[in-house]
Amino acid sequence: MPDVITMLRTAIDKEPPLGFDAADVVARAQKARRRRTAIAGLGVAGVAAGTALALSLTGVLGVVSARSTGTIQTTAFTLVKHADGTATLTINPNVLLSPGTLQNDLRQDGIPAIVTVGRFCSSHPGPAGFTQVVTGQRSSPDTMTINPAAMPAGTELSFGYFKLSSGQETVDTLINTNSYTCDSTAPIAWPGGGGHSTVVHGDIVASITTG
Repeated sequence: MPDVITMLRTAIDKEPPLGFDAADVVARAQKARRRRTAIAGLGVAGVAAGTALALSLTGVLGVVSARSTGTIQTTAFTLVKHADGTATLTINPNVLLSPGTLQNDLRQDGIPAIVTVGRFCSSHPGPAGFTQVVTGQRSSPDTMTINPAAMPAGTELSFGYFKLSSGQETVDTLINTNSYTCDSTAPIAWPGGGGHSTVVHGDIVASITTG
């Protein structure tokens, strides 16, 4: 970028017009230089602002965007995702769901799971931590809050649905993703009678509804 002296020399080397004023030439040169400096500064500021925005969006500057929330509702279940990353699953005990639908919706909300009908998958021994991942089900059989952040690495939830002679049984637990077996027999026996009850066997929870 030429400085004021260079610009002045260039101006003087040319044939000056009538009424030539050296002070005026200097003033014009200084004004042009200030204009170029200001434009360059705006360019640098723009780049800096764009960089700051990019870093903010990626979390480098500690700015974390709120997690998305939403509700998925079908005749068989309702899945509500919360801003803290947890999700509340409410199951309709009177409707036998399509396993692929719930499995895909859980995974869409960041919850790795395998959902089966007519069989139940479990690990032996099962991984620890089920009571930190799934809460609330024992007090309200058809409603549970799932915290995927509490799931140990290499695990997923297993949901099994069984049609009983006069009702339905829903069973869930935590399994090791690469080490589990599936059985067509419900792991918790039907206690008989009617009504709606929750049966717990270790880290396997069954919600049983009979008519």
